[in-house]
Amino acid sequence: MGLLKGDLEKVPKGLPLKEYYARIFNWHKRNKNAVFTRLSNRKRDDPYISCYLELIEAMPQPKYVLPEDIAFISREVIAGLMEWAYHEKDEEGVKTAAYAHYVLDTFFDGFHGDKTSRSARLSRLFTKYNMSDCIKRYQTKVTQ
Repeated sequence: MGLLKGDLEKVPKGLPLKEYYARIFNWHKRNKNAVFTRLSNRKRDDPYISCYLELIEAMPQPKYVLPEDIAFISREVIAGLMEWAYHEKDEEGVKTAAYAHYVLDTFFDGFHGDKTSRSARLSRLFTKYNMSDCIKRYQTKVTQ
């Protein structure tokens, strides 16, 4: 399920791009272990969970993040390794996905946009941490 009516309006407007990223970054750094509760039906070594935790450790600090990394992370929040927390709210009462959608709509060209896709693929994180390739890597380890 996507955002609910009014979710996007709760995102504060006019902040720098890195500040929106910082809010997603901080929420996930503080709450990364909530994945075990939220996805309690999965084993602790589930490829999705393992890839998520790897991504959280690899996320650049907000002061060092590049726009391409922000595009990648925003896409992962909406439909990737960070999607499990889509409706989770930060201390400001804003959903992580609302920040991600706002970032992609405001600073790029939306979730499905060409600029967004190109930018995300140029991220330093893309090759190792995009959901499908990371999960395939874990599945290959299991079958070997």
